[in-house]
Amino acid sequence: MSSASNILKMLIGIVILIIGIVWYTGISGYLGYWNELLALLKATIGLFLLFVGLIVAWMGYDDYKMDAEMSKEKKEEPKETKTE
Repeated sequence: MSSASNILKMLIGIVILIIGIVWYTGISGYLGYWNELLALLKATIGLFLLFVGLIVAWMGYDDYKMDAEMSKEKKEEPKETKTE
């Protein structure tokens, strides 16, 4: 049931994508909204870059913090000696 649900969601997403493409490009010259599409892209690219940059910086900081914790744990780890 889960697989069928996922396929249905993908098909709905593809139909919405096609409708969006037709809306901005038009069918044979009808409903061509290229200027609006360009304005939308210009308005959202900066915001997209802001959020992507924030996510990348956050991931880098998290990796840095994790490496610092792992090196601290290695230093605190007692040396094991074998006694036989």
